[in-house]
Amino acid sequence: MIFSTSKRVHRSISVVATCAALSVGAIGSARAQDAASAPMARGAAAIAEIQARVVGIDPVTNSVSLQGPQGRVAEVAVNPEIGDVKKLQLGDIVNIQYRGALLLRATKVKSDGIRQRIDTEVAIPASGGVMAQARVVEVIATIERVDAKNRRVTLRGPSRTVTLDVAPDVPLAGLKAGDTVHAQFESATAVQVLRAGQAVK
Repeated sequence: MIFSTSKRVHRSISVVATCAALSVGAIGSARAQDAASAPMARGAAAIAEIQARVVGIDPVTNSVSLQGPQGRVAEVAVNPEIGDVKKLQLGDIVNIQYRGALLLRATKVKSDGIRQRIDTEVAIPASGGVMAQARVVEVIATIERVDAKNRRVTLRGPSRTVTLDVAPDVPLAGLKAGDTVHAQFESATAVQVLRAGQAVK
């Protein structure tokens, strides 16, 4: 659910957003207006929780790559007020509460054979009045599968193939396998990270 980053853009943007419970799994030029409005597409508020193994740590963005029970790997942004990823080590087992990745937009574009990705950081409200960090990502990717019934889309990006849940207001009509799309999604966002029952701070 992670595409390797070829270029990152970090901005401070305050937004008001609701959230959705989705499976762990996730994936530009990003405009500030798009990044600020995109999280509004989230559905009913809910948070999921899993136990996962730390397989990657990025201190610069305070994010971690986690391998879940099914072997899938997800990149999760962590607010510094919630946890400090520098305190983690590869192989650590953590219990994490999170909002899963959500596809916010997909527009067909002409393919030039180049897949790209740009990340933009935003802040969204979490439980207890804490602001959680989310990463809004724009990527040029190829559609491998459209599951209209379950509203899921499988995309092949710069380095990985991922399956994303689709926001309620994103139309799937006209999208099919083989299409190249300019897609925007909100990455998985941690609202709590515990190791051995203790917050990682």
